[in-house]
Amino acid sequence: MYREFIILSTVVVLSLFMTIHNSNKEEMKDSQTKLSIQRRAQENILMEEGNLMKLNGGVTFRKNSNLIIIKDPYSTIVLDKNDVEDIIVFLEEK
Repeated sequence: MYREFIILSTVVVLSLFMTIHNSNKEEMKDSQTKLSIQRRAQENILMEEGNLMKLNGGVTFRKNSNLIIIKDPYSTIVLDKNDVEDIIVFLEEK
């Protein structure tokens, strides 16, 4: 009788654990989906306002107050708006 009780309680505990685990897994998927939808909506708003530009290869240009942020999958470059003309001159010299 004792052995059957231990087996039954083990099965109940495992079932409860798997139910909770699956529920948490679904909630995590839902939150990731909501986050990606929110991120796309935010990017669309920034693109409409002219504060965000996306190029091929994952390169993005973003304006924040006095800064221009150039981001690609491997690095991020932060420029001051006052230095933009110097950078353009530097690039044109090459």
